[in-house]
Amino acid sequence: MKLARSNFLSLFILLLCAVSGVGQENKQFNKDGLTFDYPSVWVLQDSSNADAQQLILGKSDSESQIRVFVFRTPVNTPERVAEAKKVLVDSYVNSTAKQFEQIGAKPERLSAATDIGGVKADGIKVQAVMDGETGAAEIYWGVAGERLVLLTYFGSDKARKQTIAAWDTVRNSVKVAEPVVAKPTPSPK
Repeated sequence: MKLARSNFLSLFILLLCAVSGVGQENKQFNKDGLTFDYPSVWVLQDSSNADAQQLILGKSDSESQIRVFVFRTPVNTPERVAEAKKVLVDSYVNSTAKQFEQIGAKPERLSAATDIGGVKADGIKVQAVMDGETGAAEIYWGVAGERLVLLTYFGSDKARKQTIAAWDTVRNSVKVAEPVVAKPTPSPK
């Protein structure tokens, strides 16, 4: 009886690890002060430009997607944070909701919050029913390293449920380096 219970417990732990993604190998993105981990089976597309680092993560057998935007302009005062939210975040949320409307869905916006790499992040969950299936775009933003970080997690509820471990890996590992301030060089006397 003890042996059967031990085998059952071992099998349960093995299944739990497989479902949770424990043991899954990760890659690390590290460029221009932005670092984060992501599962090695996911594909990363980098379409960064002078204004922002823009990265899209996807997996060929899933309709879920993770987007990482880190704007390069420093947001180091409450006024700049408010301006960045108004100009960048609000327009992005509105654009996302409009995309749902264009495919015939009626999006609903719900307030949300999470952490991005240990930094408190506000958010909006834009959810809708499409072709009889519930889906959403979870959009979160916060300031790290004096830069606005915007993360989005897209997909049907079913797809997002299957890829939540990848989302947590990315979201929890995001780090943005503090800006390097050049020290003034002393002038010769």
